[in-house]
Order: sequence, then structure tokens, then C-alpha cells
Amino acid sequence: MSGAVSAQANSLWWLAIVRGVLAIIFGILVLTWPAESAVIVAIIFAVFAIVDGIVNIVAAISSRKYDSTWGWLLTQGILTLIVGIIALFAPAFAAAFVLLFLLWVIAIWAVIGGIFGIPAAASLGATGGSRALGIILAILAIILGIALIVVLVSNPTDALLGFVWIVGVYAIIAGIVLIIAAIAGRMAVGRMKKDAMA
Repeated sequence: MSGAVSAQANSLWWLAIVRGVLAIIFGILVLTWPAESAVIVAIIFAVFAIVDGIVNIVAAISSRKYDSTWGWLLTQGILTLIVGIIALFAPAFAAAFVLLFLLWVIAIWAVIGGIFGIPAAASLGATGGSRALGIILAILAIILGIALIVVLVSNPTDALLGFVWIVGVYAIIAGIVLIIAAIAGRMAVGRMKKDAMA
């Protein structure tokens, strides 16, 4: 069983690298654009969410033979994909309320994604470092979602400005964590192979 998990981690580690790089690029773009460019930022978020959802779906389907909890990752991928599609087309339907609508979508997406991400990360049996970092990432997503909900309820105007910074910083941190987790997982697999050959 450990060999199967090692093969899975060895074949899928690059997906986490892709997600991490995309998250960092997204975060940098968000922080460099002013608040008046929020609609463009919303479109970028939508594209990121769609790509991230597709990557999660591919990873889940690829790991279904090795991981009995692959359904968690699949569900997270589907939900993220749906959120991205909603965010991409929301401006046409939500008009002046699109940004607040998007903030609520992001907040709910972050909380749900974090909740589903914890068991998904915990299922990475052979890669302890990746498991811990994955759980940290999921917890950060939940914190982001709750923080956005609190600000949206208490002061929607500040939420619009805070959106740029919170999401931008979170995306950069999440991207770094994903890349570190991928590298740690890759190194763990390498060590396991080396020990097996010794």
C-alpha cells in the first residue's frame, strides 16, 4: 500500500507546484492593482478558481485507485470550479452588486474549501510534511472565509478595500505553502525509494 501511495505522490507532486505558482501570481496581481480595478481582479480570481478546480478534479481522479478518500478532493475541485464559473459570469447578472456578491462567494468558497481540504490533506499518509502543510493551508482558507464574512456583515464598504489585501496576501501564502508541500512530498518519496533500495 505504501508503494502505491508513493507512486501517487511521485506522479502528482507537480500539480501542487502548478497550483502554488498560480496562487502566487494571482496574489501579486491582486496586490499591485488598486481597488478601482476590482472587476478585473474578480475575473482573474474566477480564472484562478476554474483552473484550481480543474487541477483538483484531475488530481482526485488520478488518485482514486490509491486513496479511498479521493472523493473529498473531487468535491473540493467541483465546488471550486462552480465558484469560478459563477464569479466569471456574475458581473453580467449582478451589475453594481457584483463585488459584494463575489466577496460572499469567495468567503463561502474559502470556508467550504478549507473544511473539505482538511480530510483531503489528512489522507496523505506517506508524506507527513505534505499532510501537515496541507492541513495548515486548509485552516488558513477557513480563517480567510470567516474573516471575510465578519467584515462583510460589520462593514461592507471596508470589505471592498480589504478584499484586495486579504485575498492577495492569502493567495501568496497559500502558493508558497503548496510549493513547499509539493517539494517536501517529492523529497519524502525519494527518501522512501532510497531506503527501499538499501
